[in-house]
Amino acid sequence: MSIGRSHLLAGVVFGAAALAVPPSALAAPAAPAAPAGRPSSTPAKAARPLEILLTDDDGYSAPGIQAARQALLAAGHHVTVVAPAADQSGAGTGMTAKFGAQIKARQESPGVWSVGGTPADSVYFGLQVVFAGRKPDLVVSGSNFGQNTGALATHSGTVGAALTGLENGVPAIAVSTEIDLKAGQDATLKAFPATAKYLADLIARLQRAGHGGRVLPSGVALNVNYPIVDGTPKGTKATRLGKTSFVLPKYQPAGPDTYVITPDFPTTPEPVRNADTTALAQDYVTVTPMDGDWTLSPASVPGLPR
Repeated sequence: MSIGRSHLLAGVVFGAAALAVPPSALAAPAAPAAPAGRPSSTPAKAARPLEILLTDDDGYSAPGIQAARQALLAAGHHVTVVAPAADQSGAGTGMTAKFGAQIKARQESPGVWSVGGTPADSVYFGLQVVFAGRKPDLVVSGSNFGQNTGALATHSGTVGAALTGLENGVPAIAVSTEIDLKAGQDATLKAFPATAKYLADLIARLQRAGHGGRVLPSGVALNVNYPIVDGTPKGTKATRLGKTSFVLPKYQPAGPDTYVITPDFPTTPEPVRNADTTALAQDYVTVTPMDGDWTLSPASVPGLPR
């Protein structure tokens, strides 16, 4: 999860037509026939191999990013991991802005870099140093341990990393795997391979859709959330960002000037139609287009100088 700068999703292009992606491109990629988390086959081969910068907010060695890397490599892509050295959940689009500060970064193995900073730091470092000014074809962030839907997405380091790629002119996809309170955390771990296969298959479909040689239209990122289900998801829905949050912090007194942060799981009804929060709860994969623009028209605020 995560936030930082004025960066997010102003309910932009929604739906396959507005996104300039044919419906088939957002249809659910062939879902695994085995239980969730066990793809029945390798991912679809890419129309052409992409140069992908892969990051996350859970850390470079987290199981979600490892599953994504394996699936993208199996699809034929060239994948370079540049991700935080440690868990950075909740970092949003925040970056290290204290100039003169030092940052630790090292190549852990061929094609894998760890960065002692935020997800946004990792993307900036990856673009400037690892890719040395060459733009990758795509930034992929995830798969995150837990959904990044609704209001929670504004605090997501997973989403923040994708938007950092987007602001640097690189198409981006953030991907997250749901945490289901009833199913438990093991269900999320088991679903990472299925999420990763879905990601690779979606990229293949987007490539076939064609956007002037790009994976996505200029200035567009996707926020993908994969549900925990028995069997396979019901399908894919192109959604809007909801306004509710799956989890919120709750502050409990724990002594003088001290509070313990515990999770609170609100049950507030979702007011947004076609929201990602609603569709995910209904066992659909959600795909929410984003452009990273928080701007409203000045006309929406009466009394502002013109």
